[in-house]
Amino acid sequence: MIKRRTFAAMTACAAAAVFAAPAIADEYGTERLNYTIAFGPGGGNDRMSRTVVDILRSYDLYAGNIVVENREGGSGAVGFSFVANHEGDPYRLTSTSGNFIGTPLVSDTDWTHEDFTPVGLLASDAMLLVVRSDAGFDDVDAFVEAANAGRVTIAGSGSAGPERVTAELFAQAADIEFEYVPIGSGGELVTALTSGSVDAVVANPSEVGGQLEAGTLMALAFSDTARSTNNPDVPTFMELGYDFSFSLPRGVVMPGGVDSEVQDWWVATLQQVVETPEWQEYLVTNGMSGNPIWGDEFGAYLAETSAQYRATLVSIGAIEE
Repeated sequence: MIKRRTFAAMTACAAAAVFAAPAIADEYGTERLNYTIAFGPGGGNDRMSRTVVDILRSYDLYAGNIVVENREGGSGAVGFSFVANHEGDPYRLTSTSGNFIGTPLVSDTDWTHEDFTPVGLLASDAMLLVVRSDAGFDDVDAFVEAANAGRVTIAGSGSAGPERVTAELFAQAADIEFEYVPIGSGGELVTALTSGSVDAVVANPSEVGGQLEAGTLMALAFSDTARSTNNPDVPTFMELGYDFSFSLPRGVVMPGGVDSEVQDWWVATLQQVVETPEWQEYLVTNGMSGNPIWGDEFGAYLAETSAQYRATLVSIGAIEE
């Protein structure tokens, strides 16, 4: 049960104020909820956020009005800064993504993941190592043997994004060298691979799902700690003896300084959200893996992911030590 207590003014930001936690659990959720999306309409973070909000409304999981606002800019920096500067406000939520971890590492932001109250990891945005089905790589070991025998090329979207990080972690774990080819979009990745321009790609499952289903491409391994709920036949790198995992957090956080009982209320509520058929459909449609983590355990996951991301960017020279 949520007890009565007062939130002091926690930040010098003009938007911040004094907030009062509800007296009892039944009263929480009656005030307006502000759900900030740190990216523009139509993108992955927007789709996830609006799916969560639609479920909250459809199942009457939040009694009050929910206002959704897109505050895009700076690869998430603008929107996440806006939420972080409402420290202590129990009526503000936002959704995390890869940029929630990556942007503070490569840009001068006034926030990091430590400035938020973790609620839950709702889905994992992990990567597949994909090859052509006729390339002769029956498994990851065969790909490693080819790399040891000569030059191999691996493509991914961008030069310092999650695809690049996953490829580098794989190379370190397998003790191989490779040439990385940064390519702009998922469609271009598929074209590069099917044309034989590269030997493999690191890609989000949603980018290669159609080709995997058709049998044109084959996934060798998945970068999360557990198998994908959408591609359960693909083993993880860790299962195969390559000691690493990497995924990006599709989760929900609140500003820092939020009362722990409000945090617990949202953990319990979002646990109901992820059990709905609408959420399961979202996972399938968007190529996400549903292995949720809650509360402070999610906070530890964010810290570990940030440290791993940073170390990898340093090792490839994308940022300085």
